[in-house]
Amino acid sequence: MNTWKRTVLIAALACSATGLAACSKSPPDARQVQRQVPAPVMQTESRSVAAFARVPGTVTARQQIQLGSRLSGYIRALRVRDGQAVKAGQLLFEIDPTAVLGQVQQARAGLAEAESALTDARSNYDRFKVLYTQQAIPEKQWDQVKSAYAMAQARVAAAQGGISTAQSQLRYARVTAPFSGIITRKFMQNGDLASPGQPILALADISRLEVQCSVSGTLYRSLQIGQKVVVSADGNSVPATVLDLVGAADAMTHGHMVKLSLPAASTLQAGDYVSVEVPVTQRRALMVPAAALLDRAGIPGVFVVDAQDIARYRMVRPGQRTPEGVEILSGLSAGETVVAGNLAAVNNGDHIAPTGAVHG
Repeated sequence: MNTWKRTVLIAALACSATGLAACSKSPPDARQVQRQVPAPVMQTESRSVAAFARVPGTVTARQQIQLGSRLSGYIRALRVRDGQAVKAGQLLFEIDPTAVLGQVQQARAGLAEAESALTDARSNYDRFKVLYTQQAIPEKQWDQVKSAYAMAQARVAAAQGGISTAQSQLRYARVTAPFSGIITRKFMQNGDLASPGQPILALADISRLEVQCSVSGTLYRSLQIGQKVVVSADGNSVPATVLDLVGAADAMTHGHMVKLSLPAASTLQAGDYVSVEVPVTQRRALMVPAAALLDRAGIPGVFVVDAQDIARYRMVRPGQRTPEGVEILSGLSAGETVVAGNLAAVNNGDHIAPTGAVHG
């Protein structure tokens, strides 16, 4: 080894020895300055909460219908599109009334014929009435004249009814929206031949939504009309009210249909898939307010305040969310104090100045 390499090696060993000596020394005993943060706190406790059974449900419009025509004919003036909002009374489509107009004309021709026959029958009635009064004709002939006159009157009345029926069919040629809503589907287009009972449009009133779900007999018996339940979708909870309970179970699934009304301010939309939480029993659980739960780097936790009022971040395992708060499954014990507000300003090791107690 030459002199230059030996010099470098000795210098490196000297630096290493110096670093190790420096690391072996303890840092000076300086008290760390703690930041004081005002925040509300609460003492955790075990409480009685309802246990839930979750069942799937679907959001639907409370009022929805399929619109068709009572007439046979070609569709025209169908200008609405899927998803379009329409108002009550708005024209949706028309049916070509040519066939109905022909029926009206035929009925009018029949009425004219019946009225002409009635005129002849009335003339005979008046003439033979005088002859019968003078006993110039037998009673049997007089009865025949009266019968013919009554029959002519009946034919006129029937022809008039035929006109009224044919004319009333004309109003079915124009189909209007029975209520305000959204066109959810077009089954046919302009030029298609419509038949009675065949759907042409589907209309739904999305201003009033409900949730439909199927529950078992046990859950069905635990529900009541007007009862409040929670509907969950995409992490959001919406309060709902039991609207209808169908007592007859489905023959295939043996489930009972339950309908829940949603509040008008709900952000749910028709067709959304939701989860319905049906309360079934009571149990003990440790709950904290939703405002006390944090998520830092994907790790849920709470700030626990020790006896010296120092906040320590502790990981917890949260459970179900309820209107009363969030259930803590592990990581926290009853009787411990947690920070329940102003969490954005709190860091691990801060000194907490309690601003008031929060009751969970």
